[in-house]
Amino acid sequence: MAGRTTLPAAGARGIAFEVLRRVEEGGAYASRALDAALGAAGALDPREAGLATELVYGTLRRALALDAALAPHSRRPLAELDPAARVALRLGAYQLLVLGTPAHAAVGETVALAKAVDHGRAAGYVNAVLRALSRAPRFPDPPALDADPAGHVAAAEALPRWVAEEWVAWLGAGEALALARAMNAPAPLCVRTPDREALLGRARAAGLTAAPAPRAPGGVVLAGASVAELARAAGDVPFQVQDEAAQLVTLLAAGDLAGRPARVLDACAAPGGKAFHLAELLGPGAEVVAIELHPRKADELAREAARRGLAAVRVVCADAAKPIPGLEPGSFDAVLVDAPCAGLGTLRRHPELKLRRAPGDLPRMAALQRQIARNAARYARPGAPVTYSICSLSRAEGPEVVEALLAEGFRRAPPPAGFPADVLDARGDLLTLPSRHGTDGFYAARLVRDAPSTD
Repeated sequence: MAGRTTLPAAGARGIAFEVLRRVEEGGAYASRALDAALGAAGALDPREAGLATELVYGTLRRALALDAALAPHSRRPLAELDPAARVALRLGAYQLLVLGTPAHAAVGETVALAKAVDHGRAAGYVNAVLRALSRAPRFPDPPALDADPAGHVAAAEALPRWVAEEWVAWLGAGEALALARAMNAPAPLCVRTPDREALLGRARAAGLTAAPAPRAPGGVVLAGASVAELARAAGDVPFQVQDEAAQLVTLLAAGDLAGRPARVLDACAAPGGKAFHLAELLGPGAEVVAIELHPRKADELAREAARRGLAAVRVVCADAAKPIPGLEPGSFDAVLVDAPCAGLGTLRRHPELKLRRAPGDLPRMAALQRQIARNAARYARPGAPVTYSICSLSRAEGPEVVEALLAEGFRRAPPPAGFPADVLDARGDLLTLPSRHGTDGFYAARLVRDAPSTD
């Protein structure tokens, strides 16, 4: 940003402020920006790194509630403030309202951060608002759950009202509240490995708290561990970071093809987790054709497949919503459509999406999802499974897309033998919720079409 002064990341608050500015002003993903900032900080005390992480994720998770608490003390709507001032106010309010930081530290250090980035004039305003909040440090009371379910869920768990309305209408008030609460809890590290016992043994020997994922046979869940710590412990045991719900999607798509020389299409493949998982599941002579729209991502995907020694993965840079050059319709034994989506199932990991998504995103995404699914399904042979998947939680992107496909000649296919029943809804579709299953929120449906497509 022109004229921007970069704050040296000298401590937890400085790191958090800089990361939150990158998220607010530059559209960065919090996880990537925080990893980069912590890496650039060098030898940082683990307590400072932990505080920086708490400040970044906590401020983003509670941003809407923090705004509501700040609003009575601000003469101007927070949305109209300079982004750096808005970030500073949220950061200071989180310390006051959630962490219980003494007012002199929360206010004084936050004001100093605003001053240090050439926002001296705004610093006075930040000081006045935070001092007023410190004299009455409280969040507004949410409306009663029975009187206004969506309003209660939104206010109590800092969720956009329109998302709360969607979840209440789809899942019911109690489940929606539990889901929103779970989305505000940190997500554990979950990985996939071809040698689970070896990875568990090495992780535990290194003092890490590791357990088998309850449903995915290659999954390992680690509490309070970082990827770097696991990598040091794992040695030569390979693993890939992947939530258990994402692993279940691949298992749903692969079905009874495991160990066979099948040909599978992954229509929206980057960053590659599911394509690589498919390649590991299939037998010698198999092929996984991984489609990626963006050339840079396609190149990265191909390089990572080569690094992992997955010769079965062939990357094609193409638009999965249109006919794919070089592919013969009806030539694949299975198709996976892990479609672009609003990401509402990943708010534990990407809380900034609460501030970026809007109601109009859902019908826009659904239109693209239907287009991709219809086109990709052309490449499945008659009777081959077409698995539609999203890491989002909305009816428009999930069940309604599937209903549109059913109206066009598809039918639901049963899940593979032995697939865990507790993640299947009443229609047999996969639905994972952090509040129920401890995973990210995914929706997936396994479909087939018996006649060749005439699209």
